[in-house]
Amino acid sequence: MKEPKVEVKSVRFHEGHEGTGVNADVWINGVKCLHVRDDGNGGCLDINGLAYDNKTPSVVMGLINTLNEFVDSIPEKPLNFGHGDIKDDQGNVRMYKTSLEDYINELLYAYERKKEEKKIEKLMQTALLFGIPDGGGYKYYQFKKPLSEIPVQHLQTRLNVLVMENCKKGVQVLNTNLKELGLVIN
Repeated sequence: MKEPKVEVKSVRFHEGHEGTGVNADVWINGVKCLHVRDDGNGGCLDINGLAYDNKTPSVVMGLINTLNEFVDSIPEKPLNFGHGDIKDDQGNVRMYKTSLEDYINELLYAYERKKEEKKIEKLMQTALLFGIPDGGGYKYYQFKKPLSEIPVQHLQTRLNVLVMENCKKGVQVLNTNLKELGLVIN
């Protein structure tokens, strides 16, 4: 089955009692169809159809059904919590079926990653970033002007010091714009 075009919009994250909560709208093929909410108190994602709030509720319900059918058609995946596939007592890989909640959560994670990537890309214009790749966090040395306006010799010296002082135990320089700036990591 062909995947419908599904987007999350009006996404608002907030801190809850037991984690991060979220409010968002889910658009299917250009129509606002669902509202999702997680209050951040350890429960599940609350998914509500928005047919009542639309001039054509049958269209909204049809799109929600199309999305549900697509999610049902997604093949089972190995159960994995980031440390390898989970196996049962007989050594068989445990499988799980993607639910609508899982699917929407994946969209929300992708939305947040894209937002963070844009933030990092912008920061790289005025800072040298370092951290463990895909480690979820980073530190940076900020300059008062764009790196492209700083003399290469000065910037290379600062980069060398940063590498010497901080790049240990898997920590690396995260900037992807070093080559275009004429910098090399020694």
